[in-house]
Amino acid sequence: MAGLKIRLFTDEMIHAHLASTLRSLGYDALSCQEAGRANQGISDEEQLAYATRNDRAVLTFNMVDYVPLDHAWKAAGRSHAGIIVSPAIEDMGLLLRYVRRHLDRYPQEQQFNVLLWLDRSPVS
Repeated sequence: MAGLKIRLFTDEMIHAHLASTLRSLGYDALSCQEAGRANQGISDEEQLAYATRNDRAVLTFNMVDYVPLDHAWKAAGRSHAGIIVSPAIEDMGLLLRYVRRHLDRYPQEQQFNVLLWLDRSPVS
C-alpha cells in the first residue's frame, strides 16, 4: 500500500475521481459519493462521525465548518481519525500531487485527532 497508512474519506465537495485515482495508485481512499453519502443533506458532523467509525481521515475544502467542528469535538472530549483541510483546488492533477505528498508524509498516528492543513507549496 502506498502512503503511510492514512485511510482517507473525501468530502462531498471533492470530486469522486480523486479517491478512485488514489486507489489506483495504492492508497486507501473512499469518496463520499462512493459511500452513498452525497447529495443527501448529511451534516458535516455526521460525515466526520462516519469517517471516524471507519477509521478514515476526512479531506475537505470546507474550512468554514470543519475547523469549528474539530474544536467542538475536542472540547467535548471526542476523537476523530483526522481532518485535512484546504482551500478549494480545481486542478485535479495538482490536488492529487498535494494529497499524495500529505499521505506519504504523515503516518496515521500523526493524523489521528488532528486537523492539518494540506501543504500547497510547489510540488515537483
